[in-house]
Amino acid sequence: MLPKVSVIIPVKNGESTLAKCLKSLVRQTLQEVEIIVLDSESTDNSVDIAKEFGAAVYSITAESFNHGLTRNLGVQHAKGHLIFLTVQDAWIAENDMLENMAQHFEHDDVMSVVGHQAVPHENDKNPMQWFRRYSEPIATKRKHNSGEDFETLSVNKKKELIAWDNVVAMYRKSALVEQPFAETQFAEDWIWSRAALIRGWTLVHDPLLIVYHYHHQSYQYAYKVAYAVNYHFYKFFGFKPDLPALFNAYPKVVYHLAKHPILNFKEKLYWIGYNFRAQLGTYNSHFNFLWNYFLGGKKAIEKRYHKVCKTVPQGKQNINNL
Repeated sequence: MLPKVSVIIPVKNGESTLAKCLKSLVRQTLQEVEIIVLDSESTDNSVDIAKEFGAAVYSITAESFNHGLTRNLGVQHAKGHLIFLTVQDAWIAENDMLENMAQHFEHDDVMSVVGHQAVPHENDKNPMQWFRRYSEPIATKRKHNSGEDFETLSVNKKKELIAWDNVVAMYRKSALVEQPFAETQFAEDWIWSRAALIRGWTLVHDPLLIVYHYHHQSYQYAYKVAYAVNYHFYKFFGFKPDLPALFNAYPKVVYHLAKHPILNFKEKLYWIGYNFRAQLGTYNSHFNFLWNYFLGGKKAIEKRYHKVCKTVPQGKQNINNL
């Protein structure tokens, strides 16, 4: 019997998190699941871990990895008529998530479904990002029928419409065959959703579908990721960032952490310093992007991008004891 869902996971030296990711997949109530791992020359035990969980492993060179094209390669190998995309350091929160996600495709017009990535309440993860529900969410459909009409929308409305997330997204395989991901090192999910909406396809956002995902952010990591995102958002959509309100917002971070009922004094100091470094990295990255754009336009920001982001920034977990 062919699998109903094929799960595609790009992997590069993921042994510290991959087993947790795969364990959350094999525990799913949806039994007809195929796991495909696309390994970029891992030098650790990632391939052995993937095979222990029954994944089909396909090897690619590290140089050939591309956020768009590598996922297209996984689609070519997939046997399921639905494709779930995630990453090596994410894990599914609930055992019935894939089953619930697949149910949206009972409506023939739905081409893709996206969930919500969140940070669990764990003491080695930034407390300012811990996930908390404030209201009961509902699934919403997104549809837009004309590229010309799309261009008349405000920047914020465009961002709201096309925001997508390949950490927790499911697609009809036929849709990915008809419209593959673009060749890009970032924002392949946003580029795809924009093109899908302009085609008139229906996309669904269901925030009840939760995947846990976390990256520990040093100053350098925050700077590089922000610059890479801003570069690709400008390149593909014409979006330019606003400067975040660092000096107005940070006192609120300090107050929140100082009053936190769970953290001890040492942890409070650690996370106050951590958030300052991460927010400063993002702020400086936005500022430098805008400054380079002011000085030399597209050529200047592209030159800076190739200098700063020679390799794709890879997220890491916190390996230090607090």
